[in-house]
Amino acid sequence: MRTILLLTRVVTVQEDHVAARALYEEGLVIAKELDDTRAMASCLEGWAGMVVRQGEAGWAAQLWGAAEALRESVAVPMPQVERANYEYAIATARTHLGEQAFATAWAQGRMMTPEQAIAARGQKLFSDQSDAQAQATKSKRASSSSRNELSEREVEVLRLVARGLSDAQVAEALVISPRTVNAHLRSIYSKLNITSRHAATLFAIKQQLI
Repeated sequence: MRTILLLTRVVTVQEDHVAARALYEEGLVIAKELDDTRAMASCLEGWAGMVVRQGEAGWAAQLWGAAEALRESVAVPMPQVERANYEYAIATARTHLGEQAFATAWAQGRMMTPEQAIAARGQKLFSDQSDAQAQATKSKRASSSSRNELSEREVEVLRLVARGLSDAQVAEALVISPRTVNAHLRSIYSKLNITSRHAATLFAIKQQLI
């Protein structure tokens, strides 16, 4: 498995995208057979880094979202050696898409299996233009009452979560512990009457917090 991941990085740097895709697909199959969640996440992250360079930022965000959900399911953070390239690629995608579209794509990815994320290529963030307009209108009309129930710190946590950061990354950004982040999220969920990061992200988008 490690050999495949190393090979994918080599061919990706060489911009041999056909070979890289084949290796990522093979790596995902093997990782799934071995029940190696960390390796599946690494494959999705590497794949996302490749496609964002091909101009498919929305799909990349979905792949990253799916990878993050996998890492959280087994509480395995990304290796520090991979973080610099990962964060650069994310910044590129965020700049290309804009904060709201990036957050929407990331949230969609978090709800997908690896297979669904891979199949999401070319999938619109909204089903059509009228849906996008309806979503924008709904955001403008959304009541601020629920938002006003959140503390200042909870709003900060919500903003970062909606941007796709993991609990550990939020903790690092706000200089608090991951356990404190989790406590804030439980409070946010309770106040907003929601049960998932996806719903929290949608709330943040509607309230124009990002």
